Amino acid sequence: MAASPLPGRRAGFTLVELLVVIAIIGVLVALLLPAVQAAREAARRTQCSNNLKQYGLAIHNYHDTHRQLPLAGSNWGTPNVGWQVRILPFAEQSALWDQLIAQDRPGANPNNGGTYYNSRIPSAANPNQVAREVQVPYARCPSDPSNWKNGWAQSSYSGSLGSQRTPSASGSCNTWMTPNVHYDAYGAADHGNSTDMRGISGIFGRLGPDINLASVTDGTSNVIMVGEILPDCNDHQSGWWDYNGMGNAHASTSVPLNDHTTCPNSKRITNPSCTNPNNWNYSWGFRSRHPGGAQFVFVDGSVKNLPQTIDYRTYQRLGGRADGEPVGNF
Repeated sequence: MAASPLPGRRAGFTLVELLVVIAIIGVLVALLLPAVQAAREAARRTQCSNNLKQYGLAIHNYHDTHRQLPLAGSNWGTPNVGWQVRILPFAEQSALWDQLIAQDRPGANPNNGGTYYNSRIPSAANPNQVAREVQVPYARCPSDPSNWKNGWAQSSYSGSLGSQRTPSASGSCNTWMTPNVHYDAYGAADHGNSTDMRGISGIFGRLGPDINLASVTDGTSNVIMVGEILPDCNDHQSGWWDYNGMGNAHASTSVPLNDHTTCPNSKRITNPSCTNPNNWNYSWGFRSRHPGGAQFVFVDGSVKNLPQTIDYRTYQRLGGRADGEPVGNF
């Protein structure tokens, strides 16, 4: 016959024991949560790196075909598309390219007017065409929480202007504008507004200068080609496809890496007087939501994470494709 509990005693946990167990569980959760968050960020960073690798591969395949890098514009004219549209057939987006392109003139170079872009490409006169709503899978970093702006699909990546002048709308917000310090000898054209590659420090310019890999005389492993941006921090909010959208050629190494002055609700504002995104000497920079830095694909196709503590001069050298200066450790 089974023994019965002693009189006056009750099976189960006391209140103190239960509180101790709850406290232990709370401590374990507190210890595990940062590890879970770190693992999730590592996965997001890996996906972001893969996006940049796809950009690098597509740009190189384009160059192999056309013997030049994809044009980022047409000197303020039509077609009003940037390099991200021109690489579509080389980025496994041929179906989308076929939707945007009506026909090609036989034997004509599509960079020089030989391609007819149909009416589904938005324009100033007809801005609401379907292309503004089209997103491509590699254009968004999963760590970037920003979404469409005013109905325009955006990109978390921009082509590099290099070490280029980017004066602000406000004259009091031109902090990084000293020649040969904040921009190199090729970067004197404001915002990259030049059709001559000698006016562009980096790889892309929104007016469409002809730039090829032979002009990257500093070495393809030492020059940034495409890097991370945050659409929330920029006022050029036409879509990823547009030559004057932030995802085209609207980021310069002149702006210190990961400066968030023009980013809404940021805790990393370096100049509270210059938070308007039309202060391009601040907003036209590379930045990310990754802790401590941002990722870039270099001209050789390699993807590197650069820390936001990178030496400023070294950062400028990585922006310029032909400054002839030695690159420090990075």
